[in-house]
Order: sequence, then C-alpha cells, then structure tokens
Amino acid sequence: MSDQSFDAGSVLGRRGAFVVAGVAGAATLTAASAPSPLYPVYQRLWGFSAFTLTLIFAVYVFALLGALLTVGSLSDRVGRRPVASAALVLLALGMLLFAVAGGTGGLMVARIVQGFAVGAATGTTTALIMDSAPNPRFGAIVSSAVPALGIAIGAVLAGTLVQFAPAPRHLVFWILAVTYLVLAGLIWLIPERVRPEMTAQQSIWRSLRPSAGLPPATRPAFFALVPSIGATWALAGLYLSLGSSVLGSVLDVHSHFVVGIVLGVFFTAGASGAVVSTLLPPHQRERLGYAALVLGVLATIAATLTGWLPLYVAGSVVSGLGFGAAFRFAVHTLGEAAPDARRGEVFATMYIVSYLAFSVPALAAGLAVERFGLKTTAVTYGVLEVALVLGAMAMGITRAPKAELASRTFRSPRHTTHYLESGPTDGPLMIFLHGWPSIGLIWHAQMDAFAADGWHCVAPDLRGYGGSAAPAAKDAYTIEEVVADLVELHDHLGGHPAIWVGHDWGSAVAGALAAHEPDRSRGVVLTSWAYFPQANSLATLVSLVDRTIYPADQYPDGQWDYYRYYTEHFDSAVSDLDADHAATLASVYRPAGPAAVGQVSPTALVTRNGGRFGAAHHAPPTQPDPVLWPPADFDLLVQAFGNHGFRPPSAWYTNDDANIAYALKAPDEGRLRQPVLFVNGEWDAICTITGNRQGDPMRGACANLTVTSVPAGHWLPLERKAEHVQAIRTWLRSETL
Repeated sequence: MSDQSFDAGSVLGRRGAFVVAGVAGAATLTAASAPSPLYPVYQRLWGFSAFTLTLIFAVYVFALLGALLTVGSLSDRVGRRPVASAALVLLALGMLLFAVAGGTGGLMVARIVQGFAVGAATGTTTALIMDSAPNPRFGAIVSSAVPALGIAIGAVLAGTLVQFAPAPRHLVFWILAVTYLVLAGLIWLIPERVRPEMTAQQSIWRSLRPSAGLPPATRPAFFALVPSIGATWALAGLYLSLGSSVLGSVLDVHSHFVVGIVLGVFFTAGASGAVVSTLLPPHQRERLGYAALVLGVLATIAATLTGWLPLYVAGSVVSGLGFGAAFRFAVHTLGEAAPDARRGEVFATMYIVSYLAFSVPALAAGLAVERFGLKTTAVTYGVLEVALVLGAMAMGITRAPKAELASRTFRSPRHTTHYLESGPTDGPLMIFLHGWPSIGLIWHAQMDAFAADGWHCVAPDLRGYGGSAAPAAKDAYTIEEVVADLVELHDHLGGHPAIWVGHDWGSAVAGALAAHEPDRSRGVVLTSWAYFPQANSLATLVSLVDRTIYPADQYPDGQWDYYRYYTEHFDSAVSDLDADHAATLASVYRPAGPAAVGQVSPTALVTRNGGRFGAAHHAPPTQPDPVLWPPADFDLLVQAFGNHGFRPPSAWYTNDDANIAYALKAPDEGRLRQPVLFVNGEWDAICTITGNRQGDPMRGACANLTVTSVPAGHWLPLERKAEHVQAIRTWLRSETL
C-alpha cells in the first residue's frame, strides 16, 4: 500500500479496503444531492422564496466548512477508521432528520447535521482512498471520480423515488440512512495505517481548534490550483442550488424524475471525465478539463436563453466531463505533493476551498434571483463561470512546469529501497538503474528530460548504495537479490511494464530482470555494459578480451584485472577506496577522449600496481569534474557514500558463482524478446563493443537489438547527457514505445 506499515487487526485485504473506501467516498457525497429534486416540492409545500432555498443550501456548506476546519485533519492523529465511521453515523442521523422535517426549520437543522457529517467524512475518505489505493494513479482517479459519482447517484435516486415511489419525501432518506450505518460498520474492516507514537500522543483537543493548513512542500502546488478548484466547484454549486429551479421554471420540466436525471447527467459525466482524462498525455489533461468546462457552460447559457432542453443536457454532459477532468488533475497533483501522514489535512484544506466556491457564488445567485429573475441570474452566473475558467486556463498555461526530483523510501519485510521520482505518476514508467560507484542521482539530467516528456521516472539507489539498505554479508549482493528488490519496488509503483534503463552494473541488472521477469519490461536500454545471457561474470568477460591489445601472457584478465582484484584482495581494495570518499569519487569520474581507443586501460594494471591507487593506497587530491557532476549533485554523491562506504558496492564483484547459477535459471536461456537499445561509448576503454567480441553474446541473445555509438567514455550518461537522452528518444519513437 505504501511505505508505512498497517495494523494486523483488519479483515479486508488491499483490494477490499480500496473498494469500501471508494464506496464510502461516493456515498458521502450522495447526501449532498439527494434533497435537490425535492426542493421544488418543499417550496410548494411550505411556500418559501428562492433566497430561502439558497440559504437552506448554504447552511449545509457552512456546517461542512466548520467540520473541515475543526475535524478535517483529525484522522491524521487518531486514524482514518474512527473519524470516517463516526461521520457516517452522523450522516445517517442527518438523513433521519430530513425524513421527519416538517418545515424550513427542520430542513435547516437536517442540512446543518448533514453538512457537518459530510465535512468530517470528505477529507478522511479521500485520504483513506489514497492510503489503500494500489498505486497513486488509481487513487487519484477514484478520489476525483467518487464525489461526482456520488452526487449523480443522489440526484437520480431522489428524482426517481419522488416521481414513482411511495412516501416521496421520506423513502430516499430512509434508504440512505441504512446505507450509511452499514458502511460505518464496514469501515472498521479496513486496514489502518500505524501512526508514529509521537503523532498518536499529540493533543486531540488541540487538533479540534479551527484551523486549515498545508505542509510547506505542498503549498506551491495547492495555490496554483486554487483557480481551477474554484471554477469547477462553483459550477457544481449552481447545479445543486438553482439547477432544479432552472429546469422547472426556465426549461419547463415538471417531472421530478427528469430533473434528477438531468442533474445526474452533469455529475455522471464528471465521474467519466475523471477516468477519460487518463487516456490523454499527462500535459493535456488539465487543458481538456478547462476547454470542456468553457464549451459546456456556453452551451447551457445558450439553452437557457432559448429554452431548448436538449442543448442544456448536451452542455451539461460536456461541462461535466470538464468538471471531472479538471478536478481529477487537482486531486492527483495534491496527492503527489502531500506527505502520507498529512493527507487528511491537505484534502480537508482542498475541500474548504472547494465548498467555498460551491456555496458563496450560489448564495449570491440566490440573492440576485430576487432582484433580477432566475433566467438573468443563471445566464450571468454562466458568463462569470466562463471568465473564471479562462483565468484558470491562463494560469495553467503560464505556470512553468518544472520536474523536481522527489526523494522516496519504500520498505518491504526483506529490504528498504530509497529512490528518486519525477514526472507524472500516472505516466508511462521508466526506471533508471545506476552502476558502480553511484546512486540514483546519476540520472538527474535524463529524469528531467523524460519527466518533461510525460514519463514517470524512478531512479532507485540499488542495494548497498545511498539511502537503501546495505546488508553486511557479501553474498547479499547477488544479481538475484537485486532483481528481487526491484520486483518489489515495481509492484509498489503499480506493476505496469516499464522501460528499464541501465548503466554499468545497472545494465547487468536490467538485462537479468528482463530475462527473468519479461512481463515487467516494455523495453531495455543498456549503457556502457553489454548484456551477457550466461551472467555478468569474470569468466565470461575474460573470454571476450581483445588479445590484440591485451596479450594473455601480459594481461591474463585484460581490462578486467580490477575485477579480479576485488575477488582476491577485497579488504585492501575497499580500504583504499574508503580512505577519502571525495577524492576517490572525483578520481573515478573522469571523462575520456579518443586517445584511449586501442590503448591498455589502467584497470588492467590494478594487481600489478598493488591496488587502484598503487602504493599510496588512497586517491590523490582531485577536483571533481563539474561537467559530469554538478557541484550540488557531487556533494550529495559524497554524502551518500558516507552512509555505507565502498564495501557493499564493491561486494557486487564477489558473487560470480551465484550470478552464473541465477542466469542458468532464466527462461529461454536468457534470450530477450523485448526491444533492446545498447548505447555504446566509442572511447570506453573497458566496455566498448566496437572492434572486439564483447557484444557478440548480446547480439545473439536479443531478438530486437538496436546499437548506437556516442563519442564518450565509460561515464557516457554524464559525459554526453543530451546525446544519451536523444538516443533513447529516437529509439522509443522507432519502436513505438
């Protein structure tokens, strides 16, 4: 479900919890629209004005806002289940008050109780959906769709029962009351996130003081979305406050059933818009919402002026699609930005803005009806709504999108993985795997580029590196263990087939994962290290050495002598590397040039020299190359090696037997059927496949292999960032990936 643990006392599993949370979220908003088809009945029965009708609508919203300000974040402190269950019980009481109401005073009381209950439940059920969702994409879709779906169900259900069922003013509320009591019980079967002790012990009374807040990291995204949230919910407020009156008085609709259907059409389209928008590229979804809102509202304005009901229904469908798409974009964006432990607070604050937009314009419209008439007010409201949407659209266009690397941690019972993430989490997945000696940050430029293209980019620190777990035993660093880590992370990210991009040892892992877990891969990009179906082992590599450069009698292991040194002098090798992390890393990360081609690599002389740094046993003072590593990134790289040192990363070189045994277990002898791109460094003295046999096993094992060469050394992703990105983009287009 997420990085944090859940209690063991629940009954429902992940899927069941998600379903119950979604149903509860929809049912909560069903109460908001259920009275709407009945308002004309109440007006005729008790003779109150349009302003009184709007006031009855408004007290609901103000009670709801009071709940959001006081108990909106309570679930972050005491848990989701008790708050959601209590709110549903209170909502059932509100339905009973509607059923027994005998005048405007009774309606006011019922609306106040209902509003407070919905306010208490709204942010909590949204957080509950996001907590239990299989991944953020589904969480955002359901969270943004259920309000509109619930409102649609309430409008259609009430309209149908009022028109055709006995006890038209009572039956819908009895049905809803029973539903809420059942859901209040089911909520207790959902797993509850275990909260840190310090959070659980904070004063509950302090959290009940009226307040609204946002974590600092969430504020930029939130404030940028305020115009969009306001535009969508102001339109919803018009439909639920004056919609039934417009249909009856302006469009001459006198069937409660038809009124419920027309109101339901708008909100059903809203639920559909939340889902349909996911079919578009991420950068187009916000614009779809705004464009549909404008076109739909213009159509309803024209229908109101002409009295043409079919055009009004069509406009409701189009504007409803816009409502769903725009609101889904807002929920998804805030869900990404909100820390898990403060989601209740963030979504409560979002709904405060939503319901202010929902109520204040509608209340003003009710006052305007008394003076200017219903048709004039409805048309003016529509014009102002269009202006607000255009303003939100302008802000969306001028808002400069900036891909930022978010730091995440995923914990499973067997491993902890730190990873960087950027781009839309519902975009196609691209996972970057680093090599020795690095961290996920090596892919900074590539992640920025592909996140801007709409990819969901993830770069983990592989085991033993950076913020990920580093077991003490050397045999914990087999390719099989690393692949298992990535399978768990991939499931956590949603499990959709990904593009896997590797460099150095990361290429070895990407190839092994594609061979052993083919359904998880749409394609593989290998950089600076070819794929070896019989395992990335010293025996395999030495058998492919170019003996015209490395005669066997002088260089038995060729350029792979450094690899042999790890297996025979591990402690000494690690000690030399750990002597000065900054100097070691700066000396390792050096660019190459064409002069390296055809020459003996320094890596062939490590044993002869007594170590990578010879008799000094430490790296010489070396300034990092800012072209490869920007200074801020290099500082983070050095800090990362302060966590575990070089021992865990270097242990990767000591597990050849296990890696060979694992390779032999791959289906179809390790052949890859997915599209594979190999990006070769022409000046890579260790791993180039130009003019030697090092690429032969890969050529034989890959059914669809593309090879491109770049004038760079082994650190190609850093030396030629733009060229590397362009090579991958060209390949993605050619393979229609």
